[in-house]
Amino acid sequence: MATPTDPVAPAPERETEAEAVWPLSGAPAQGPAGGQGPPAVVGVGDLRATNAAAVLAAVRSADPHPRLSELVQATGLSRPTVEVIAEELAGCGLIEVAPAPSARGQRSPGRPARRFRFRPHAGFVVGVDVRARSVTACLADLDGESVAVERRSVRADLTGPARAAAVTTVIRAAMDRAGADDRRIWAATVGTPGLVDRDNTRIRQADNLKDWAGADITGVLRELLGCRVAVENDANLAALGEQWRGVGRAAEDRAGEAAAGEAAGEMVFVLLDERLGAGVITGGRLLRGHHGAAGEIGFIRFPGRTPPQPGLAPLDPGTIPAAASGDARAAAAVEAYGQRLAEGVAPVLLALDPALVVLSTGLFPEPALLPAADLLLDAAQRHADGLLVDPPRWRLSALGDDAVITGAVRFALSSVEVVLRTRPTSLAVRGAGQLTS
Repeated sequence: MATPTDPVAPAPERETEAEAVWPLSGAPAQGPAGGQGPPAVVGVGDLRATNAAAVLAAVRSADPHPRLSELVQATGLSRPTVEVIAEELAGCGLIEVAPAPSARGQRSPGRPARRFRFRPHAGFVVGVDVRARSVTACLADLDGESVAVERRSVRADLTGPARAAAVTTVIRAAMDRAGADDRRIWAATVGTPGLVDRDNTRIRQADNLKDWAGADITGVLRELLGCRVAVENDANLAALGEQWRGVGRAAEDRAGEAAAGEAAGEMVFVLLDERLGAGVITGGRLLRGHHGAAGEIGFIRFPGRTPPQPGLAPLDPGTIPAAASGDARAAAAVEAYGQRLAEGVAPVLLALDPALVVLSTGLFPEPALLPAADLLLDAAQRHADGLLVDPPRWRLSALGDDAVITGAVRFALSSVEVVLRTRPTSLAVRGAGQLTS
């Protein structure tokens, strides 16, 4: 775990919202339309940054930890150049000399060649999951591995500023547990119910969270952490999380055979909880729509509601535990709920033609309730199969309650990866809070 005595690389300098880089946002790439304009001029500084990125990528991808000669071979750079870059990357804390492997009693002449390894704790990202009655923060390292998680219960009627204060409290608690100061936080993403703008900077609407849209949580966290901050819809992040580390990790062909390592390119994640929403992955990327409102299936008028209202009518309290225990009447109610869900989302599935539909387990928070979840899943898939041309596979979330926070970490980490792949030595320390050019 990182300690205050480790080499510290500060977060990238604060950027305006328009300059922030969020590769998973689905926003169009910035730059001249159609590649118009003169070709870019590559300066000495750009070349150094490119070479440093190549060396860092070689260190991260090699197994076992590479020697200097292996980095020279992998990058095609000269040995003196690789030596200088390795020193720079070590100076900003991104790599270190790996301990020499045990010789197991064998003697070898000369000094063993140095091997280098990536330091995932050189920096951190923060993912936050904001709900009506809870706030969760996860501090993760540069490999996306969780370092510290803090959860706090909050009142459902909190005002926006009070909820923002709760967010800062849980983030601070996670940082304190990990021994990480704010210079180590390189990006943060907040998952929230409601509508989010296309730039991932502002919550447009969150009906179930009082005054939350006016709280400016991105501004609050930029002031706290001094790094890039994004806000994103919770169902969208859950879809990204499931694609990254859940059932969407391996795409399956029509025969049901898994293609190892291939993330699901066409997937719909349905968030079933206090509210209904969906995150859509198409072409391997998050689909957000022109206004950032793609997947808001909670506005669909599902069958079976009298008078007609958007969304699904909630199940009666006690129905899910009773269905999980084998009560026939409760089981029938859960199955009917699944059928209404399938009928309501069938037009969406016809339009998108996904390979996979993933249902969250928000309505089934305890393992003892999963039999009821299976009933709902089976009923939804059977009913949908009769309504669709090419029915997708239906699965329960493998991440459960952690889907949103996992996606938030993934979203934030994608921004840091841009820096690591293009200009890693821009993170070198010249002084507290300063960056070298």
